Amino acid sequence: MSSKLYINKDNIKNNIDKLRSYISDNTKIIAMVKANAYGCGANEISNYLEEIGIEDFGVALVSEGVKLRKSGIKSNIIVTSQFLKTDMEDIIKYDLTVSASNLDMIILLNEYARNTDKTVNIHIKIDSGMGRLGFDESNIYDSIKEIKDTCKNINIQGIYTHLSSADTNEEYTRFQLDRFDKIVTNLKNQGYYFKYIHALNSAGTLKYSFYQYTHIRAGILIYGYMPDTSIKNDDFLPCLTLKSPILRIHTITEDSKISYGGTYIAKVGQKIATIQIGYADGLPRPCSNKYSVYVNGNKCPIIGNICMDMCMIDVSNIKDDIQIGDEVTIFKTKEDIDEIANITNSINYAVISRLNERIERILI
Repeated sequence: MSSKLYINKDNIKNNIDKLRSYISDNTKIIAMVKANAYGCGANEISNYLEEIGIEDFGVALVSEGVKLRKSGIKSNIIVTSQFLKTDMEDIIKYDLTVSASNLDMIILLNEYARNTDKTVNIHIKIDSGMGRLGFDESNIYDSIKEIKDTCKNINIQGIYTHLSSADTNEEYTRFQLDRFDKIVTNLKNQGYYFKYIHALNSAGTLKYSFYQYTHIRAGILIYGYMPDTSIKNDDFLPCLTLKSPILRIHTITEDSKISYGGTYIAKVGQKIATIQIGYADGLPRPCSNKYSVYVNGNKCPIIGNICMDMCMIDVSNIKDDIQIGDEVTIFKTKEDIDEIANITNSINYAVISRLNERIERILI
């Protein structure tokens, strides 16, 4: 019996509706489902989102796009990282749209597409200040002209950029957006047309909706979590509840060390439960002796070091009858996930995206 991640479909629908309230009727949502939909389950989430009208999905890797196609996704899939030569067969075979950041790789992709008598859609990536991938002002104009003039099996479908600090730094974000807007305007004035123009991520959508263009790229907000703890917005509802079964319940008969390293000493009379979740599942080891889970709605602390596949909790305060197989709630609120992030000196993205695939995903 594995741990289970329960995914609330009504909350996801609510979050999509709330996102749409920030944008015009003509602007569409690219749903970011990379990293297994931020840990929520890419196949399950994407198929549900397609059912409720999402037509574009974003992933980081070609292999993620392939998995979505194999799961039945028919909509446009955009790969936002740099593709490699070894990806080209799958790009063609599975009809993936790819991010274009390097002229040499685009030329290679064009040759591969020509040899297979196919056309590949690309989105031109602009490095407006992230410093990660993309063309910049010094090379975009010559590069896009060469692509248009010489790469006849490449269709420039879109252009986009990525914001580095939309959640925390208004001045730098406006600098990035203005730089991107100038490049797009110049290219339009030169006669280029883009079906897709997108710059705003989740934080950008909340704070800079004027720059929504034709599409936004929404990730963390779809799942109901804030891009940064400084942003307060209760319109978006968390969709995840993580539960794990109890494997053992026992009462301490003599003072005993618990788990690896003996970092916790249980006293006579304490009631200890072992549960089926560990750091390999995505419950970070630094939460050992610092985080509490829920048993019948009551908080029970993790005691001792979290193991790879299990951990122990103190259930001495639980007066109700509990049995092997009963489910313990690991997290259920935004605040729970933020607490884990704080303990591990991390962010909520990292907490949920690291949930192991061996955890069963269940849409409810």
